[in-house]
Amino acid sequence: MRASFLAFSLIGIAVALPHPQDIDLDGVAAAEPPVIVTPPYDVASNIPSVLTTTSAAPIATDGAESRKRSDMVVEKRDGTCAPQPAGSGPVPSPDTVAAFQSDPDLQALATNAPTPYGYASVFTNLAASVNAPNYMGLHTLTSFDSLGCANLCDRASGCTAFNIYIERDPSVSPNSTNCPNPPSVTNFKCTLYGTPLTSGEAVNTGQYRDSFQIVIVGSNAYNKNSPPPAISGFSGPVELGGAINAPNSYMGYQYFPFSQTQGFDPATCASACTAQTAYDERHPNADCTYLPCIFFNAYVLSENGVPQGLYCSMYNATWAPSYGKNYGQYRGSDRYTVSDSYSYSLLSPPSQPALSPSCTPSGS
Repeated sequence: MRASFLAFSLIGIAVALPHPQDIDLDGVAAAEPPVIVTPPYDVASNIPSVLTTTSAAPIATDGAESRKRSDMVVEKRDGTCAPQPAGSGPVPSPDTVAAFQSDPDLQALATNAPTPYGYASVFTNLAASVNAPNYMGLHTLTSFDSLGCANLCDRASGCTAFNIYIERDPSVSPNSTNCPNPPSVTNFKCTLYGTPLTSGEAVNTGQYRDSFQIVIVGSNAYNKNSPPPAISGFSGPVELGGAINAPNSYMGYQYFPFSQTQGFDPATCASACTAQTAYDERHPNADCTYLPCIFFNAYVLSENGVPQGLYCSMYNATWAPSYGKNYGQYRGSDRYTVSDSYSYSLLSPPSQPALSPSCTPSGS
């Protein structure tokens, strides 16, 4: 993961940045793209390894990379005709892709599923599952149980959303010679994510395994309604309608593309704010003063409806929710939008400006 950072001295903000809090879309486009994960088809359950999150660093990162979606792709392979996990759902008659895709009973399971308490429905009964960053695991259920899938999300630390769907799978592992198109089974799949989901991420319509076609129906997604957790040393979170657009005190931003090590976690922004204060204390003005970071705004930045990363704006003053008025911007024909925007304030802010204890003023 790479952090893109811009920091600006108090002098020159109005001149160099006529709109200092516009989202830096050029910087976002130059950052690493989000890592998009396609859950595996051929397992009953899958929990990815826990990776260590890279710490925030208040140093500008040089170099730009091509803006392409980074996908984690499972290598295709020929099967062995070995039995696959038995499905729990009904198999339409005839056992064809068309019959599965048009089966009203399967679709009714999705349209009639209850929205779990504490969650909001993102989409219902699509013919594609989600490819999204910060994938946290796959579970095969014994029924189309949206409440059970929500419970799995609630038990997984950092889970903020889930996708439940119905999948047509092979009864045995297809082999191009001995069993290229075996009878199907119907599975109920539940996948968990550490970032909010959108309908724009529902792009996984299935795949072929030899002559057998895996397809998906009844795909529902849900996002948690609850705010992100409190952060030690800060008050908040305070929900905002958009990103903060304040008249002054803006210090810069850090941007963290979503990946397997970075979900929607405002604690990452708190670390960036703390690291920036420490950096500025070590690099004060000539009179040994510096302006510490005492307030930050964390939000999800999406491109054309697809979440891209965590954007952290930092300030040396606190601002009311009424300043959260930046709802998004355009870069060419691409629309960038703000969601899940929250602010946090340092509980015990130092005086402004602060004095660096290890500094000797110039001329003294």
